[in-house]
Amino acid sequence: MNGMDQTRKKEKVLRVFLATPFGSQGRGGIDRLTDLMVAGIHERVELGIDPVRLVTRGQRSLFQASFVFVRALAQFWLAARRGQVDLVHINLASRGSAYRKMTLAALARWLGVPYVVHLHSGRFDQFWRAARPRLAAAIDRLFAHSSAVIVLGEYWAGVVSERVVTARRKTSVLANATLPSPCDCEPASDGRVRITFLGKIGPNKGTPQLIEALATLADRSDWVATICGNGAVDESRNLANRLGIADRTIFPGWLDADATTAQLRRTDIFVLPSFSEGLPMAILEAFAWGIAVVATPVGSIPEVIKHERNGLIVPVGDVPALALALRRLVQDAGLRRTLGKTARLDHAARFDINVYLPRLAGIWRDAATSGAGKQAFRVSADDNECKIVL
Repeated sequence: MNGMDQTRKKEKVLRVFLATPFGSQGRGGIDRLTDLMVAGIHERVELGIDPVRLVTRGQRSLFQASFVFVRALAQFWLAARRGQVDLVHINLASRGSAYRKMTLAALARWLGVPYVVHLHSGRFDQFWRAARPRLAAAIDRLFAHSSAVIVLGEYWAGVVSERVVTARRKTSVLANATLPSPCDCEPASDGRVRITFLGKIGPNKGTPQLIEALATLADRSDWVATICGNGAVDESRNLANRLGIADRTIFPGWLDADATTAQLRRTDIFVLPSFSEGLPMAILEAFAWGIAVVATPVGSIPEVIKHERNGLIVPVGDVPALALALRRLVQDAGLRRTLGKTARLDHAARFDINVYLPRLAGIWRDAATSGAGKQAFRVSADDNECKIVL
C-alpha cells in the first residue's frame, strides 16, 4: 500500500447531505448534476465521501412542497443530532429556493454543521439586487456564514464578492460537468441537418426567438428542429404553425436522462438562445458529444464558448443574428465538425465529471474542517431560548 492509499485510509469518510430540489431523476440542471455526483462518488470509493440526498421541494404542487421541506428539515435535524452529518451542500437558486435554503442554512448554523453554498441560478443576480433590505441582508448572511461558496464561473464569483466581501477568499469557481459521450453521434439517415433545443420552453430560454429564426430558414429543406422541454409547449407549437414551419419542428416534451442522451446522439447543431443562465448542463452535454453549439453570452456561457472556436455566440434576443448563425451551420458541415471537435476536447479537459469530482471532494473536506459552521447560534442563558439567525 503506497503513502497516498495509507493517507486516504486514515481519513474519515465524509458524510455530505446534498440539498437538492426534486431528488433522483428530477427535472432541471441541479438534479441532473446531483445524479451524476452521487453516481460518480459511489463509484469512486477512494474519495471517501458518503452522499445523502436531502429533497427540499419535491415534484408535486407548491402546497405539497411545504411538507416535503419540513420533512427535509426534520431529516437533517435528526441526523445532525445523531452526529451523522459532516457537511451540507446547499444548491441555491432564486425565489422559493432561496427562502428554503436560507432556512436550512440557519438550522445548520444552529446545529453547528458547516455548509457549502453552490450557486446555480441564472437570475440570482437580479433577484439579489431587487430584494428588499431585510431579505438582501439574509442572503448576505447565507454566504457570509458558509464554509465555502461554489460558483459556476468568474462572472458569478464577482456577483458574490461584490455583495459579500468576506466570501471572496472562500469562493471556488467550479463549472458544471457531465459524463463523456460513449460514442460518436449517429449520421442522419435522410441527410437533413438536425437542430436541437433542450430546456424549459418559454421567453427566458429564447424559444420564441428561436422559432422566428428557424422560420427564416424556410427556404431550405435540409434541416429539422426538435425543441425539447416542458413549459410553453402549446404556445411554441402554435407559433411554429403560424410561421409555416410545423412540418420541420418537433415538440416531444420533457425528456428524461436516457431520452436526452438519445436525442443528442442524433443532433448536428445544439441551440440555446437564453436571456439568463448560470451554466447550462445541456451545453456541456452537447460539448461531450462534439456538437456545434449556438448560444447567447449570458451568465458563465462566455467563459465556456469562445466564438468561432468551439461554438457560436449571438446577441441576446437578436433574431437575425441567430438565424444567420443557424444558416451558416446548416450549410457548412466543415464548420460544424471543427466547432464540435474543439468542444469535445474542451469537455474532456474541463467539464468531464471524472475531472470534477476530485475537485469537489477537496472543497468539501476543506469546508468540513474549517469550523465556520460551528459559529452556530445565540443562546439566552436566562431562558435557554435558541434564536436561529437568518
